[in-house]
Amino acid sequence: MPSPPPAQIGASFSEIDTPALIIDLDAFERNLDAMASAVGKLGVRVRPHAKTHKSPLIAAKQIARGAVGMCCQKVAEAEILVAGGVGGVLVSNEVVGARKLARLAALAQHVLHLVFDLQLLFLQMHFFELFGVREEGAGGKVVQAIVEVVVLQSQLAKLLIRLEEELA
Repeated sequence: MPSPPPAQIGASFSEIDTPALIIDLDAFERNLDAMASAVGKLGVRVRPHAKTHKSPLIAAKQIARGAVGMCCQKVAEAEILVAGGVGGVLVSNEVVGARKLARLAALAQHVLHLVFDLQLLFLQMHFFELFGVREEGAGGKVVQAIVEVVVLQSQLAKLLIRLEEELA
């Protein structure tokens, strides 16, 4: 059974059960419009982070103003967003533990079934097997993935030195 909201609209601060998200709606709308305008002028795409609001309603307002989706750190945050109808969810942190991986796999299947776009960040290639991702046409489900490549400064320095030598 869902819990009642922490307050009714117009309630005094002393009547609000915490924690509760309280928004100055005019300032909120101005900030959304300012971000959409700035991003539009730069010609880039934005995927805001949902860790502060964790709200499908706020995410929908951000997406309506041009965001390509939402970013979150935890599987639980992705579950909340997807359950609220948000597409383009990027889990931007490594997922550790069999239970969380199973929840993420179930979420990916649910999202793909609903034709949402759930992007997953994998830091270890064996995660692909859990999701049944195979070569195209091999009968597996296709899950979009972003693979993070970490280049240490020393490796980058060596690469730049070699590049400089080759260009000289």
